[in-house]
Amino acid sequence: MARHISFGTPVNDAERWAFSLLSDELPEDYLLLTNVEIPTKTGQAMEVDALVVGEWGVYVVDVKGYIGRLNAGLHAWSLDGRDVDNSLSKANYVARVLAGRLKHKIPVGVYAPWCQGMVFVTGRKGEEILLEKDHGKLSIYTPAQIIAALTKEWGLTAPKKHQVTNAQKEMVLDTIGQVALVEQRNQKIQDFIKLKCLFLQKGLEVWQSEYNPGGWTAPWLLKILVAGQFESSHEAEQHEIQLRDEFKRIQSLSGCTGVPFCAPLIQDGEQLVLPIRMPRGVPLDIFEIGQQTTYQLLEILRRSITGLQQIHRRGFTIGGWAANCVFISDQADVEFIDIKDNLSISQDIAEYAKAFQNLAEQTLQPRIYQWYREAAKGATTDLDAIRCDLSALIDLGVCDTLPQKIDIGRGAVIDHHFKLDNFISSTDNSQLWQARHLQGNYPCCVSIYQHVESKWLSLSSMYRSLSKVYHPHVEKVLSFGQLPQSNDLFIARAWAQGVSLDEVSEVQLGQPHTWFVQLLSALQYLHSLDIFHGAICPKNIICNHNTATLVNFGIGSDIAQIHYAAQYADPTLWSVEGDAEKDLYGLVASFIDSLTPRSKQDAIGVNNIVEELHMFDKQWLGEAFFDACLKILTFEFRIEPGRSYAEQLGLDEQDMIAAGM
Repeated sequence: MARHISFGTPVNDAERWAFSLLSDELPEDYLLLTNVEIPTKTGQAMEVDALVVGEWGVYVVDVKGYIGRLNAGLHAWSLDGRDVDNSLSKANYVARVLAGRLKHKIPVGVYAPWCQGMVFVTGRKGEEILLEKDHGKLSIYTPAQIIAALTKEWGLTAPKKHQVTNAQKEMVLDTIGQVALVEQRNQKIQDFIKLKCLFLQKGLEVWQSEYNPGGWTAPWLLKILVAGQFESSHEAEQHEIQLRDEFKRIQSLSGCTGVPFCAPLIQDGEQLVLPIRMPRGVPLDIFEIGQQTTYQLLEILRRSITGLQQIHRRGFTIGGWAANCVFISDQADVEFIDIKDNLSISQDIAEYAKAFQNLAEQTLQPRIYQWYREAAKGATTDLDAIRCDLSALIDLGVCDTLPQKIDIGRGAVIDHHFKLDNFISSTDNSQLWQARHLQGNYPCCVSIYQHVESKWLSLSSMYRSLSKVYHPHVEKVLSFGQLPQSNDLFIARAWAQGVSLDEVSEVQLGQPHTWFVQLLSALQYLHSLDIFHGAICPKNIICNHNTATLVNFGIGSDIAQIHYAAQYADPTLWSVEGDAEKDLYGLVASFIDSLTPRSKQDAIGVNNIVEELHMFDKQWLGEAFFDACLKILTFEFRIEPGRSYAEQLGLDEQDMIAAGM
């Protein structure tokens, strides 16, 4: 691409198209001056369409938009049989004038560069032109040969051919006068100075620029539309509408996170310019993800989600998800510079997830990258969920991956906070440890679970919900995450004093009733929030004097399967029952199973739990409560919306007061 300096505005489409072709096709070391005036001895000036300062000479180029059959002779020209002016004669005359001016400027012993006239016949943008020359060496060319004539030695008409030196090129510019000033003017749009062209396509340009009104500067992007360079006026109008619409969108989104500020449109008759403040940082495709800490990556994701949500809430979508249109800074700023509003919200979320999935994978946080994997496939659009997860990971403590795998055992430190003290119990896929919070110096418990990667989405939702919920009879979740260099999951909880329901050695009068009512109240509250335990069994109920606590939400299914799970229930009914009904079943079955004396060798089957219920005194339990429990165990109980569980199970207000509720 040649260095193009425009001294004036093209007078017609032929000139505009010719200048664009020459600028694009000529080598970088060529200088193209268009609509420039050559000074004469008398002080007058002669305007030429183009002046090309090239490798072999200085060419005065006259542009003609002739269409048809052109017959060019040494003296006379005709176009489709009609006489037309001999443009080469005029170009040669101007070339001689320029050569004379150069000879008067050069010092003794220095040769002036060769100057010659040339005619460029464009046709209709390179087509519909047939050239016939009476003399083959006449410097008249169509688009097929013009570039070669200007760059090859054979295009020169000089008797002796010498390459143009840099000193000779400077002499030409000095003769023309004010070239540097004109070039500077061409690079300036109001107070914006163009610095570097980032994108160039016929009619569309994107420039890196600086805003320089006086004593300070600021980086900006200029999106420039040059209407005259499009193939048709209709195409130019369409692009102008798109640029104006983009301006309206950015103005409408002013104040949103991730949306750069833009200045008012600039229109000077030839071009339409949209100035956009240069986004901070670098494009996503060259952002060095591997150099960032886990917290920086999480913060980048959180800010990107925040910006996306704000844009959606104003009724727009981004659409422009190319990696070079998303900018990220070292301070975790995320900005979108191509807001097209051409997708639905669900499509926009899917494209967002695809763009940021690699970054999410690098966090090594399953609850994060699992969401991005699912969203990229269109399986989820819950932005609130992932933003809460990101905030939880950032706010609750250190989550950077340790350099080595943790060996689970006494003294091991989990998540930089929890030191394992005493082993409590285990199953094939889980371990339960008493632990101590190192900074707070208080007891807690940590559960380790294997083979749960496929459950990350549901576990993440459960964790997010429980971390925001308080109930005196529901475990308090402290932390949740993945062990380093492993697919194992850990959950840290506040220590629930007591023993599991099936390990209570002595039961005092009224205790089971108190525990049951407390847990029933907890389930009522959780179910109203669409939180379901999913694995209630005696091992997941911790009892201490007059207090019972539900633990192991959503994770203790392997524990539940060992201690009762679906083995007490009809498998067909169990598979189709609702989540709330399953929790009630687990609660009733756990108490009946734990409080019924039997030998450990007694077989456990589908009907055993119902038979054990009949071993209780119906009058002592209360007929209404007995009947409700029987319906629950046979899956005949139907929850009535708007009524408390206690009331539906036949318990009255006195029962609730006695349980401390």
